[in-house]
Amino acid sequence: MVSCNLVLNGRTILTDVSLPQVPSKGDIVANVNHKDKHYLVLCVEYTINYDSVNLHVKEFANQLTCVNNVQGFR
Repeated sequence: MVSCNLVLNGRTILTDVSLPQVPSKGDIVANVNHKDKHYLVLCVEYTINYDSVNLHVKEFANQLTCVNNVQGFR
């Protein structure tokens, strides 16, 4: 598992998010619950001598909002 931090507008909003692999730009990060927040990865930032990866994201209120705003996501 990879430890990630979610960064929104330059501020860390979630820390120590465990993901099976590091997502790529354009990937969607979400919980199993479709009513929870969904995040579009805008940038993947690696820092030297730091174990966590910073994911700069765009936040969506839920899956429906994400589907309506991200082309190719269903």
